Amino acid sequence: MASRVLVVEDDTDILSSLVEVIREEGYEVHSAANGFQALAQLAQNPMDLIFLDLMMPIMDGWRFLEEMKQRFPEQHAKVVLLSAVHGLPAEAARLDVARFLVKPFELDDVVRLAHEYCPLPGRDRHAH
Repeated sequence: MASRVLVVEDDTDILSSLVEVIREEGYEVHSAANGFQALAQLAQNPMDLIFLDLMMPIMDGWRFLEEMKQRFPEQHAKVVLLSAVHGLPAEAARLDVARFLVKPFELDDVVRLAHEYCPLPGRDRHAH
């Protein structure tokens, strides 16, 4: 079964690019435009990896992480922050997330992290 990846991003252009490039790699990709929608996705499917924007309307990434830990304590997805927030390394450490990518980032970096955290069966982890 393909690893499930959730992309949480309010910028529709960034969201569609991320979904497309990750799906092309062979992952099952789900998307959400804010933390509220992302929690609804988690209620339906456990995820293996979450790419999470911090600055979003309705429910931002900080609140989403708090809610996820409270509502889905069994959820062990790796979380990669996507943000232009100043001080992101400190923020990532404080939020106990796996990694972070500073916007603007390269799509190749997203693919590399997807392979690192969710290796696809039958593929060499170091092919990229």
